[in-house]
Formats: sequence, C-alpha cells, structure tokens
Amino acid sequence: MRHLFDYWRQIAFRLRAAGTVALFLDFDGTLARLRMRPDEVRLNDSTRHAIKRLARNPRFHIWLISGRRLADVRNRTRISGIRYLGLHGWEGRGRKSLNPETQRLLERAKRKLASQIEHFPGIRIEDKGPVFVVHHRGAPDLQIRRARASLAAFLETLDANLRVVECKHTWEILPAAIGDKGTAVQHELSLFGRSGVPVYVGDDATDEAAFAALPHGVTIRVGRWSLTRAKFQLRNTNEVRRFLEKLEAEFS
Repeated sequence: MRHLFDYWRQIAFRLRAAGTVALFLDFDGTLARLRMRPDEVRLNDSTRHAIKRLARNPRFHIWLISGRRLADVRNRTRISGIRYLGLHGWEGRGRKSLNPETQRLLERAKRKLASQIEHFPGIRIEDKGPVFVVHHRGAPDLQIRRARASLAAFLETLDANLRVVECKHTWEILPAAIGDKGTAVQHELSLFGRSGVPVYVGDDATDEAAFAALPHGVTIRVGRWSLTRAKFQLRNTNEVRRFLEKLEAEFS
C-alpha cells in the first residue's frame, strides 16, 4: 500500500477541485484505538474536535459507519452535523427489523454456538440484536484455536441466510439481509446526489466491501501493511487524526 501522506499533494489537489467531499469514517480501530473490551473504546477529544470542525464546512458531508449499534456509536462520539450508520449500515437506512424467520435462525445459531464455546476461557459472545460477535482478544492461543475449530464445525451447519465475517480479534455472525458496508456506502451516495469525491477510511475486513464499492474514490486502510482493496494506508488512529486536520487546513 502507498502511504497517504506521501501522495498528499495529489490527493489534496483532487479534493479541492471537487465540488464536495463525501467522507466515510469507521470507528473502532480507525477513529478510536482498539481496547481489550468494546465498552472501553473512547474517542479522544482532539479527533472529536477535528471532525466537528469539518462537519461545519459546507464542502464536507460526513458519515460515521460502524459495526456497533447506531445508538452506541453515536453516544461514544457525540458529534452533531454528521450522519450515523450502525451495524455496517443496516441501522440508519430506515431498516427497522429482520423478518421473523431470519430472527429465529439467528437465535438458534446464537444458542448453538454459545453452547459450544461459552466455557472457553477468554472467549465471549456479544449480542448486538440482529448480529452477534465472538470476541477472542486477549484469550490464550489454545482457546482461540479451540474456538476457531468449533466455529469451523458450526459453519458447516450454518443456514445460507446467515454469514460469518472474520475481523480483528472477532468473528461476526450476521444475516445476509443486513448487507455490508459497500452496500451502505453505495446507498448513501445514491441519496447524496451531488458531484464530489468519496473518501472512505477503515481498518478491518468489514471495510473491504466499501473499498471495493469505491474504485474511483480515495480509500484508506488503517494499520500495518496488508492485502487490501484500499489505495492508501495510514498507520494508526493518530495518523487518522492528522489526516482530518490536514483536510481542515486544505479547506480553511
């Protein structure tokens, strides 16, 4: 991947030449550092203020898109003037609930997997309603291997209406009906209806669908070098904050 700041002059020129910038930001691992437990993640004040200042600029339209529930990510950021999308874009697009059959499938899958792994030390399940997540951050390697083996066996029996996404230190089990961040980004841009450059910043496997959906946008993967569909890299959340500040300086 090419480091974003090495190409900043070209990128800044393109963004300034655009009528508007559609800025999509992931939360965990992108704006805020990952922690041992999801409820420990916090957005620092300097990053919050940088987004607030950009949100006041009429040339920016900002979305915060997260795998968290919409209310959760909104409470953790507390920024007005931006659009929030939770559960990979499912919440915030007018979708209220899954159909009853999908809900029953999800509940059965949750109970079945929990019965297999809930006693593994360091492995825990987070229930997010239409999605559930198996966390293994900080768990002993042996327990992660045991959980992975159980998950592999579980996948063989998984209904086609459900899918599993492997992310950083987690496995997410979600209904196919929820879609992905690529679907969400395309939907939002279709409503946006203005000329401009889409910019997407994310750090995990769930962001790859959005990178793929924006072949002509500025796509940025946060973290160490990895195989990705993103065009550029930022190394960590501190560099993301610097990127937001550089955007502000270019349009001030």
